[in-house]
Amino acid sequence: MSWPDSRPSVVAPCPHCDTETVWLQLAYGSWQLFDARMHPTEDSAAGNRFAIRRQSRQVIDLDDVLESRWPATCLQLHKFACPESFDQTRFHQRRPRQAHDIDLEDLWQRLAVRRDALQAEAG
Repeated sequence: MSWPDSRPSVVAPCPHCDTETVWLQLAYGSWQLFDARMHPTEDSAAGNRFAIRRQSRQVIDLDDVLESRWPATCLQLHKFACPESFDQTRFHQRRPRQAHDIDLEDLWQRLAVRRDALQAEAG
């Protein structure tokens, strides 16, 4: 099971345009670079409206939420404001991407060992 990263996000200027930006984790697991300031939701383009879910503190796409529940302001991806930063935003410097070729042959064995250990602690 994957748990959200509890480390605080750091606001830092974009090296290309000096706009304040912040890395935030999406509810889907990936990390994206957002503008650090909020924008009016009505003025934001479709597909570039995001909000932070209070329970998990992860970012959700507002296009996946009922419009009546949208907040007045939202986050926006920085790559649309500064196209030069897009290539760098594909790779989070402090959180390396996982390799494409993942060896999962022993996955069930590792899960069974972990389950047994948890049962031994509980019982």
